[in-house]
Amino acid sequence: MVSYLNTSDCHQILGVQVGASQKEIKNAYRQLSLKYHPDRNKDDTNGERFKKVTEAYQQLRSEEKKKDRISESEVATKYSDFWKKYDKTVNEEFHFGPNFAEFRRDFGAKATQDYEHNQEKEGSPMITHIILYGGLGAMALWIILSTILK
Repeated sequence: MVSYLNTSDCHQILGVQVGASQKEIKNAYRQLSLKYHPDRNKDDTNGERFKKVTEAYQQLRSEEKKKDRISESEVATKYSDFWKKYDKTVNEEFHFGPNFAEFRRDFGAKATQDYEHNQEKEGSPMITHIILYGGLGAMALWIILSTILK
């Protein structure tokens, strides 16, 4: 049967102060669990003291985890705030702040051209052919030379 202990009782059972860190709580639990474990402590036949120490430690651990847990509503709010800031329309000006005044350059795009950040430039078919046939020619030359020089 699991009973609910308040935080001060848990700290008292483990022998640590109320503001103790998780490391101190864990060390105290380890020492007490070794001391009161039923296999080591033959005086306590039911292991009641060991159960109390374990329950107190688990209670403190679960309360610490609850503090660290972020609620789903907080995550949703932060997510929507992020996208409100960065999900601008095309006509709105995006401000990077005072230190990034020169960051907005056209990066090769013409001012009159509608340019999106994920738009690819068209490749030249001539350059593609030179690369393709040049590579094939180099491979053929390597095969011919490797057979001759064997």
